[in-house]
Amino acid sequence: MFASARLLLNAIIDYAGLFPPARLDMSEAFDRYVHHSSGPDGWMLARFVCPASRLDELSPLLGRLRPGHGPFRIAVLGRGGDSPESFVSGVMADVEDMQWFHRLHGSRAPLEQFEVRLPDAPGELGTCVASAREALARNDFSPAPFFETSLLEEWRTSLPETAAAIIQSGGHGRIAGLKIRCGGLDATAVPSPVALAAAISAGVELGVPIKATQGLHHPLRHFDASLETMAHGFLNLFVGGVLTRIHNLAEETLLEIVGEEAAANFGFRPEGLSWRTFSADLEQITAARESGVTSFGSCSFTEPRDDLYELGLLSEKAATDHPKTT
Repeated sequence: MFASARLLLNAIIDYAGLFPPARLDMSEAFDRYVHHSSGPDGWMLARFVCPASRLDELSPLLGRLRPGHGPFRIAVLGRGGDSPESFVSGVMADVEDMQWFHRLHGSRAPLEQFEVRLPDAPGELGTCVASAREALARNDFSPAPFFETSLLEEWRTSLPETAAAIIQSGGHGRIAGLKIRCGGLDATAVPSPVALAAAISAGVELGVPIKATQGLHHPLRHFDASLETMAHGFLNLFVGGVLTRIHNLAEETLLEIVGEEAAANFGFRPEGLSWRTFSADLEQITAARESGVTSFGSCSFTEPRDDLYELGLLSEKAATDHPKTT
């Protein structure tokens, strides 16, 4: 495996086995995360995604970890809310759950990220983001917050407002990021390539890190027979994010990367990666992953991993594993 592929794919997947379509119970999701993270491909895994409201279910399972196991890294999913008022009260409840969990487990199970969906409340998103960041900053744990906005329907209004709210809320601890949803359980949940490209561009332009979720089980853009529509690929997203950060790509060029279906147009070599004539060296890949496109949530680890083997980007297949639905 080339170093360029290793750097791009390092800690790229946040394991979301609790969520659809997998919908595993807490015990099974925990065991599979530990299994995958301890395997030869575990370097691709980052965090275990857990709702704040279910941290009490996760807590006793940490006793299963073997001595010497590294920190059990967690991305906490907030309750959200349909209105600014319910959003803020939900964040307060989330913070209370996280504070309890942190006091019990500390650095053994670090709460590294806090993800929450913003309400559909034009003109009030700045207040929502600022309130959430203030609540997080008042505690002795410091997860990086990621605020989700929709890339469907009114995204041309909500995306820039959300990005602006994140930037204007600086001064409350760790830098905040933008969370984007790239798919769902039906075709209507898949955002257009234009919307996805706009989100990448906004993150790069404003210096806001991006985290993605749903609909990214496969590396390349492809037709999803179960949804009967085209679906996005995580290589498209991450290579597009890296190259846009470096080259300040024009909107049309980034849109081509997001819509690329040919694996041959993505190149990985010892000295760097490329898409057609645009390239990034190893140092640039590392910097873009750390502060640009950070990770994506997936209810499956084996599906994206196995596709990478088929593309030849990974070199040694794990000998044993759970079925592809994990």
